[in-house]
Amino acid sequence: MNIEKEVSKPIFKATLLAISLFIMMPSVISPALPLMEKAFPNIPRVTVELLTTIPNFGEIFGLLINPFLVKKIGRKKVILIGLALVGICGTLPVIVNSFWLIFILRILLGFGIGIYNSLAVSLIMMIYENNKTELNRLLGFQNIMNDVGYIASAFIICYLVTLSWHAVFLVYILAIPVFFMFEHFIKVPKKTKHSSGKHFSLSNIKQAFNSNIIYLSILTLLIYIFYMALAYKLPSFIVDFHLGNESMASLMLAVIAITGIPCGIAFNWLYIKLHQWVWVLCMVLNALGFYLISSARNTFVLVVGCIVLGAGFGIVMPYIFKSISLSVPDQLSNLATTLCLIMMDIGAVISPFVISIIAKNSDKALLSSAIFFGIITLIEVTRNMYANLKHKH
Repeated sequence: MNIEKEVSKPIFKATLLAISLFIMMPSVISPALPLMEKAFPNIPRVTVELLTTIPNFGEIFGLLINPFLVKKIGRKKVILIGLALVGICGTLPVIVNSFWLIFILRILLGFGIGIYNSLAVSLIMMIYENNKTELNRLLGFQNIMNDVGYIASAFIICYLVTLSWHAVFLVYILAIPVFFMFEHFIKVPKKTKHSSGKHFSLSNIKQAFNSNIIYLSILTLLIYIFYMALAYKLPSFIVDFHLGNESMASLMLAVIAITGIPCGIAFNWLYIKLHQWVWVLCMVLNALGFYLISSARNTFVLVVGCIVLGAGFGIVMPYIFKSISLSVPDQLSNLATTLCLIMMDIGAVISPFVISIIAKNSDKALLSSAIFFGIITLIEVTRNMYANLKHKH
C-alpha cells in the first residue's frame, strides 16, 4: 500500500483530526449536575461536582503510562483502546444508577483520553514531517478540533439535559464511529529514524524544570483550580438565581468555548503587539469575566461575562506553551510541557475540594475565581514593571 497516497486522502486527514474531538469533552456533562444532586441526595454536593473533574485524575495516569503502552503495542492500538474507553465508559452511565460505579467509569473515561492525548498531536507531526505546509495546517485544525468537540457536545447536551441526567452521557457514543473509522482508514507508518533517542541526564532535567517552568507549572495548577469552578458552579448558579435552566448552562459554556477560538488563533498577533503584557490582558479578562458572571442577575450580563471570560481563557494555554518554548531548549520542551499538563490535571481534580473550602454558594465561588485572577493580574503587572526597570539598568 502506498502510504504517501493514503495520507493525502481527505478521509485520512478527517479521521486523524476526529480523535481530537473528545479531548476536552469530560467536563461537558456539568449542566446535569443540579439534576444529579437531586438524584443522589445522600452524596455530598462536592462529591457530585467531582464527576466533572475526576476524569482529569484518570488522564494523569494515562499521560504517564502512554510511553510504555506505545512501546509495547504501538500507536494505533493505543489510540483505539483510548477511543474504546471513551465510547464505552463515557456512555455506560446512561444505564447505570450507582453513583460510585459512574464515578469509576468517569476515571476510566479520563484514562482513555490520557493514553492518546499526546498522540493526537505527535502522530500528525510524525506522518507529515516531510510536508511542512500540510503539517502546520493540520496542527492548526487539531487545536480547533478540541474546541469543536466541546462546543458541538455542549449544544447536543442543551437538548439531552431536558430528557434526563442519564441522557447527557450519550454524547460520548460519538467515539464509537470514530473508533471504526480510525481502525479502517488510518495506517500508521513505521517510526522515523530520528523520532527516538531522547536521552535525559540529571543536568538537562534540571534545565527542563528551571525556575520559569516551576513558576508556570504552579501558576497552571492554581489557574485550573479556580477556572474549573466555572464548569461545576455555573449550572447551579444559573438555576439558583433563576437565569435559566440546565440547557442555558450548557449554552453559556458553549459561548465561552466559541469566544476562545478566535482569541487563541489571534494569540501570535497579540503577542507580537503586546509581548509579556498579553498575559496581563489575559488575566484582566478572566477576572472581569468571572466578576460579571458572579454578579449577573439578568441574562444580558451573564452572556457578556461569558464572552469576556471566553476571550481571556482562550489566551491562557497558548501563552503557557509559548512561555515554555522560550524557557527551555527544544529537545526538553516535551518534558516541561508534560509537567504543566500534569499540574493542569491535578488542579482540575482538586478544584471542587479547594473551592468548597473557600465558598459554599455558587455566586461566592465564582467571585473567588474573579478575586484570584485579579490578584494574579497585580502580580504580573509588578513582575513586568520590575523586568522593564531591570532591563533599563
